Amino acid sequence: MKKIYIYAPDFDENSGGAVVLHRLCHLINQTDTHQAFLTPRKFERFEFYSLKAFMVSCKSLLSNMVKRRLVKLKCNSGWDTPVDYRSSIDDDSIVVYSEMAFGNPLRAKNVVRWFLHQPGHILNAFHFGRGELYFRYASNIKPFEYCYSTMSKHELRIVYYPLDKYNDENLPKKRGTCHLIRKGGFKKKIHPADSIQVDGLSHDEISKIFRRSERFISYDDYTAYSTFAALCGCESIVVPAESVSKLAWYPREEQHYGIAFGFNEEELAWAKRTVSNLKEKLRQEDQQSFNNTRMFLDEMEIFFK
Repeated sequence: MKKIYIYAPDFDENSGGAVVLHRLCHLINQTDTHQAFLTPRKFERFEFYSLKAFMVSCKSLLSNMVKRRLVKLKCNSGWDTPVDYRSSIDDDSIVVYSEMAFGNPLRAKNVVRWFLHQPGHILNAFHFGRGELYFRYASNIKPFEYCYSTMSKHELRIVYYPLDKYNDENLPKKRGTCHLIRKGGFKKKIHPADSIQVDGLSHDEISKIFRRSERFISYDDYTAYSTFAALCGCESIVVPAESVSKLAWYPREEQHYGIAFGFNEEELAWAKRTVSNLKEKLRQEDQQSFNNTRMFLDEMEIFFK
């Protein structure tokens, strides 16, 4: 049984990247063909542009060495996500990195990069190797070619929705607005002064706020919380970035069921009308995530044969 190592941070229910990396490991372990392990992130690079940056790098290196030896990786206790703390990988195994990993910290022969965001968007830098296999999370991530590597024609979209928390059953009386900023900090703020900011709160806290709020405003273009809000009966709105069209935001209609792109009445009515479509879509996506995982495994087997 071929082993796959997924390079991942601690599980954090508020981090979409952490959730899907851990979820991919769980789904792989539901198959009978492969075995997956999480492996914690390592120190990846020194910064030499100033003495202060170099000292910070040294401190980060020591901190990471101690953490890998003494602190267990945080996981979701309900998922099948075993952890392996090794520092290098044998030649028959495959390592999966997100676009955030700099270089090849585990010195693996067979490398997959899973682009959860556009490479370089968050860190303003990237360093990948030759002959790697790339997967995009979704179509809004542009095709990417680099250093004799191959971009899969398939998207590896893995979703997980805690529907036990986010739903519209037995809702209290709704009033007021809530909002999320996250990666939309550069946008002009238009929420009311008494709006409740949900950044950094737990799923339990956010779901309670969604269930009692009338409207949710997201400055982050791509966050599952827009979907969660719609499931709780909120009017869910994404604030458009300047010069970004609805088609550029999400090219397929089903990608934003229940979510309005801006505040015009036509958008708001469409979002309200498509919440039922959203619920059915989520049921289908749960199964599709497993199907995507099988496709992912099959393509890796062929590529690294």
